[in-house]
Parts: sequence; C-alpha cells; structure tokens
Amino acid sequence: MNVVAPLDPAAPLKALVLIGGGMPQAYWYGAGEFAAEDLTPGTVVEVPLVNRLVPGVVVETGWPELTFAVKPLARLAPGSEGGARVPASWIELLRWISRYYLTPLPLVLQAALPKSATKFLFHPPKRKVKRKESVLTAAETILTPTPAQQEAIDRMAATLSPSEFRTFLLYGITGSGKTLVYLHLARRVLDAGKRVLVLLPEIALTPQTIGRFEAFLGRKVPAFHSGLSDPERRDLWKKLFAGEADIVVGARSAILAPMENLGLIVVDEEHDGSYKQSDPAPRYHARDLALFRGRQAGCPVVLGSATPSLESYQAALAGKYDLVELKERATAASLPDVRIVDMKEQIALQGHQLLSIPLRDAVQQALDRGEQAILFLNRRGYSPRRVCRDCGEPRTCPYCAVSLVYHRSTGELLCHYCGFTAALASACEKCGGTEFTDAGKGVEKVEEYLGTIFPGVPVERLDRDSTARVGETEAILDRFRRGETRILLGTQMVAKGHDFPRVNVVGVLDADAGLDIADFRAGERAFQLITQVAGRAGRHAGQGLVFLQTFRPESALLQYSLSHDYAGFFRSEIENRKDLGYPPFRRLLLCEMQGPKEEAVRAAMERFATIVKSLAPQAHAEVLGPAYAALKKIRNDWRLHILVKGDYPNQLQWLAEQGQELMQAEMPKGVKLRMDRDPVSLL
Repeated sequence: MNVVAPLDPAAPLKALVLIGGGMPQAYWYGAGEFAAEDLTPGTVVEVPLVNRLVPGVVVETGWPELTFAVKPLARLAPGSEGGARVPASWIELLRWISRYYLTPLPLVLQAALPKSATKFLFHPPKRKVKRKESVLTAAETILTPTPAQQEAIDRMAATLSPSEFRTFLLYGITGSGKTLVYLHLARRVLDAGKRVLVLLPEIALTPQTIGRFEAFLGRKVPAFHSGLSDPERRDLWKKLFAGEADIVVGARSAILAPMENLGLIVVDEEHDGSYKQSDPAPRYHARDLALFRGRQAGCPVVLGSATPSLESYQAALAGKYDLVELKERATAASLPDVRIVDMKEQIALQGHQLLSIPLRDAVQQALDRGEQAILFLNRRGYSPRRVCRDCGEPRTCPYCAVSLVYHRSTGELLCHYCGFTAALASACEKCGGTEFTDAGKGVEKVEEYLGTIFPGVPVERLDRDSTARVGETEAILDRFRRGETRILLGTQMVAKGHDFPRVNVVGVLDADAGLDIADFRAGERAFQLITQVAGRAGRHAGQGLVFLQTFRPESALLQYSLSHDYAGFFRSEIENRKDLGYPPFRRLLLCEMQGPKEEAVRAAMERFATIVKSLAPQAHAEVLGPAYAALKKIRNDWRLHILVKGDYPNQLQWLAEQGQELMQAEMPKGVKLRMDRDPVSLL
C-alpha cells in the first residue's frame, strides 16, 4: 500500500503493527496520542486484539485511507529514549526469513520475539536475576596465542577496521585453540565500539564458553538460549531492547537476537546439524542467517570447525570463503592415536560384551594413572527395542512408526518422537505374550555394565534424560571437570567442544551407528561425530588413545577417521555428492504432506507431486518421489515426501510458492503441507 502525507492536516496517524503467532498479516491501528516520532519502525507496542492486549512491533506509519474503523494503540513498551525498540535492520532480517523459508511473517516474529521476551515490558515482575558465577579451569586461563593462532587472528582482523563483509572458514583440528582466536577478534571489535554475536551448537557449551569470554574481556556476557530462567531471560531482553548488549553468546536462536552495529559474527562448530531449526517453522539454518546478517551489517563472519560441512569446505576451496587453517594443537600435544577394534574378533574371544578387551584395559590403566575416560554411545535408554519372545514382535509406538525404547531409570517404554509411554509389564499387542527380550544397547545399559567391571569408580551419564532438570548439564560437566567423576558416558552431548585436561582415553562403543541411515548426509555426520568425540582425548599432558568398536573395520569412513584424514574423506564424499546431484552442487527443497488419514495424505501428495512436476522444467529442477518418509508415521501423522533438486535458489523458491498456491484450494481437511528449504536431514 502506498502511503503519502494526508491532504487534511487533521487526518489521524496510523501504525501498521506486526503481531506474532497465527495472525495472517500485519494490522493497522490508530496512533492516538502518540506522534510519528514515537512510532518509528521497530517500536514495541501493546495493541488490542479481540478481547485482550498483545505485544507487537511497528513496521510502518502513515495515513492510509481505510474502509474500516481501527482501534487505537494501547501503549508503548517502556524503555530508554521513548520506549523499547528493535532495529529496522532486524525487521528486514525477519522479512528475508519469511520469504526464503516460506513462512508467514507473524510466525517468524513469534520465533524471533517470543512472549517471554516481551511480557516483562508491560507486566514487570519483582524477582531479581540470580546469575551463576562462571567456573574456569587452569587450562582456560591460557590467553597468549601460539604463532599459528596469531597468524589466523591477524589475517581475519584485517577485515575489522574498516569493517567489511567476508566469510572465513577457520578449519582447525580438535584442540587447536579456535576459541582463543574468537576471543582476540572479539576484543578488537568491542574496543572499536562494535558488537559481537557468537553461536554455539549446544546449550551445554554455553557456561564454559561464556566463562572464557568473561575472564578474557573482563565483562559480563549474556547467554541466549532456550534454557534460560525467566529472570535471566528478562535481563537479557532488557539489554537487547535498550541496545546495551555489546556481546551475546548463545545457541541457534541467538542468530535472531535484535542487535545492530555488529562487527563480528562467529559460528563455532559450523558443521553441526543442530543449527538447523526443523520444527516449528521458520525452518531456518542459523549458519546461513549468520551470512545474511554479516552481509547486512558489513562485518566478517567466522565459521569454525575441525570437521567443516562439505558445503563450507567446498566454498572455501572455490574461493567463496577465505580458508584459515590451524594444523597443530595449541598445547603442543599430538592428535590421539586412533585404533579400530574388530568386534567380530572380540566376540570370538569373550562373547558379547559392551566393552572390548583393548578398551576395557585402556580405561583401567587410565584410572590407575589418576586420569579420566569418556565413553560415547549415541543411543538413549537401556535398550532400543523390546521384543516378544513368543512372536518376535517388537513393542512399537501406537502413534509413530518406531520401536519403544526401554528406559530402566523410569521403568517405562518410551517413544523418543511423541513422548508416549507404556508400562513395562504390559502384554504384547500382537499375541498377548508377557515375556520379552531387550535387544540392543543404550547408555543406561552401558552405565549398569560399567558398575560391574569398574566397581566403586564414579561414573556419570550425560544425555537428554540425565539432564532434564535445569542446571543439571552444567553440574555433571563441572563434577567431571573437577575429577569427582572418573568416567563420563554419554550421547553426542559429550562430543562437542569440551576440554578436559585429564582425559586421555575415549571409546566409541558403536562406530557403525548411523552408517545405514537412508540420508545423503549420513556418512558426513558419522565422520564428524567420530572425529569430534575422538578430539576430546589427549588435549594436554599424555598421549591420547581412541578406540572405535566396529563390525566393519574395512569401512573407508573409519579408515579416514583412523588417520585424522578430513581431506581424504572430503574428496571421497564430494565426488558422490556431485554424481548424485546433492549439495553443494544443487539446492534442495523437501516437501512433506502429513495428516492422520493415510489415504487422504497419499491422495494429496500425488496431486501435489503432479503440480510440482509440471512446474519443474520452468525452474530447471528435478523432482524425486512421492514416497513414504523413512519414518513414515510420527505423532499419529502419516508422512510422504517429494524431494526437489534445483540449480537456482530463486527459481526453487518460485516453484515452492507456485506449488503452494496451486495446491491450496485442493488440500483435504486435516492434511498439512510442510516445506523445508535446504534440509539437513531427509528422514
């Protein structure tokens, strides 16, 4: 709508307000007593909606001629200099997310400005923030860069003053000290009066990283993630609204923080799949948003990893990113010695055991030396399947096409997708049998086993179940860091970014996990995870030892892991991607039709696939499917996929928008279309 100054000077001013949630659009409100200068784009306001007051953001003001009456704004959010605000550039970011990720703008606002961020503005609580003090180890106080680190710092710092947009891929082996590089760059940016945004792949890494930043910079650093308490969240948003947050460290959602005057964006462990938001929409990738924000702010973006994503490494080799390498560990320690253990041979020697003889001996020797060990198994619960002894049928979830997982800690069978639970003693649904066999192994079974082979040794488990309570992740890691726990057993939470000086032995209990998943990224994820968890060993004193227990010792992926050969793995994997037309050579759009009635979902997907295939030639795209998803039923919804491969992002977006529009009138009741740009998983 074109809005011009009114011919009548007495015409009432209006404000276009964006409201989060399920609202289909922005709405006009009367400005009432507020002047235009009070309602600049980005002003946070409270407006009437039906019979309640809700927060919103002003995106435009003017004197449009409307055919309906408008309600007046209720009030402006209190704050410095006329009220709480978000930057105009932030609204531009939300609009880009809305277009690219095919999500209505109000839903994007809801993700970027949740109710918890605004409720305190209009209803301030009385409780004060209780902030935990950061805990630093001796290793974390080493602040002088090595020559290699200094060279990396100097090279990237050349883009800080004057600030310019460049993308650096900081490819450093595990233990090479990438965090110290971030620290020195951040200090230079802050000294120049600009702001810093640092992204981490796991909430569990936040306390350790924030502790290092606070000790180095001599200032408090706010955390930004979903695990904050209400007082902590209130304190964070108060600083953001007031423009007082000069540096923010957080998980995926931190990329949506309304910060302006950015001088540096860091994405640590840039390869990690947790940077991709899967549900609910918008299904954004925080790494890609970091690049957009860096271009928007005209500042450098640093992507750090010991195992870069194939897309990022290919971009660096092609000259799109600047490649900066750290090839040695910062402590002068060597990379760990990785050994493959053939579990077929171990079964012949000792029968079925969870720990092989070499790994068990190495852990015992480490304990005898006063050291610690990390054991990794990326499988929650006690056993992944419970099988009826009479008919052989596994216990399955009635709402999802998956087996129920036995959790001994709660005495329940649990679905990891919808949360359904069943009593352990319930009978087999197929034959009524009451005798079951636990098939496979989870971390709870390994924890029990460790108690029998290492009696009296303190063992703790780090997974989603053991860390369900707020603060428990940090408590478990602190106990291990202090040496109170001798063996840390966990899922992928133990693999990322932790630095434990007394760990020289690491065991990967099932190195074959993930290799047979029907997903083009399965091999890449497996290699990255093995390399990352192996990198926890031998980072300081002593030679690190890593044991990969496998039934496929000849696997090329494990052979690359054996020699820490990322370059070799990359060359092998990138050729497969090129031959099959997967990223980084083509862009993907995953379209999923879902609903509770299988036949309705099938019919809708067949019709939608016909529409998309008719559009594909104009978009230079290829359409695969339709087919059932690998997990064909989740939360009582049947799921069918088509995968669209395209050469041009804009044309792929056109195809998605046209397909949605043409299908809209034909969608059966209860069936939903879910679209995911640049998916990281096809399951």
